[in-house]
Amino acid sequence: MGYKHFGRIGDIWKHFPLCEIVSNEIIETYIETNSGYFDYELGHSEEQDYGIGWFIKKSQNVTELENSQYFKIIKPFYDTDMYLGSCGQVIHIIRNEAKKYIFFDLDKDALISIERAVNELGISHKVETRQMDSATGLINLIPELNQKAFVHIDPYLIHQPNNDGYSYLDGFFEALKRGVKSFLWYGFRTLKEKREINDILIVRTDQTRTKKISCDELIIKEIQEDSININPGVLGCGILTSNLNIKSIGIISDSAKVLVEMYRDSKYKGVNGELYHDKIINN
Repeated sequence: MGYKHFGRIGDIWKHFPLCEIVSNEIIETYIETNSGYFDYELGHSEEQDYGIGWFIKKSQNVTELENSQYFKIIKPFYDTDMYLGSCGQVIHIIRNEAKKYIFFDLDKDALISIERAVNELGISHKVETRQMDSATGLINLIPELNQKAFVHIDPYLIHQPNNDGYSYLDGFFEALKRGVKSFLWYGFRTLKEKREINDILIVRTDQTRTKKISCDELIIKEIQEDSININPGVLGCGILTSNLNIKSIGIISDSAKVLVEMYRDSKYKGVNGELYHDKIINN
């Protein structure tokens, strides 16, 4: 298994709001571009302890957090030293409502893990897996989608084109024009990288002349201008969304506030682990 990111801080900022959003939206077709495995075995590394370990610890006995979709789904797995991937989280939330799921990944074993799990859940007839470059796959798929589709775009680098000339950001903006609900996660390691991404997002958003986009980032306070002094998995990450309803947009901002407070006084390898929230686009 080549994936090491699971259960780290980037997953917390991704999955905590994602679970609440998919439970709030009407979704008939769910697409995920970088699905990974259905579930993972936790090793309780320092990165995971700072991520999912800290989240579980700080959520217990806090009614609002214990009642969150994310906590209710993740906690039973965490108690058995497992972490449920985003595809598994979403399936658990909307499997009675969704009519179709499409999962992309280049890793054949990751897709096999999804196929095995959905077969055990009795919903294999709803699930399609595609082993291919998902930036191209998404562009080709979008014309078939409608406003009841939800695309979860989950690379690390969002604006670099593939061999076909497509980037994940291209897919996001094509989905926007189609009216498809979209949730894109991206990461960065330095403030320089953050500014470069922010500039691209702002320019492309201005070009669309739409008010259906929002973008929020969570950043570790120890992030540096152009160097990396700690590496808990990611130093900053953002969520770019389009065509969501008002309540879902509010969920993102509320989730950011919750996590900033939750990570107050946190440490990672003895270094300040506190976070701050930056609103990049608020249309």
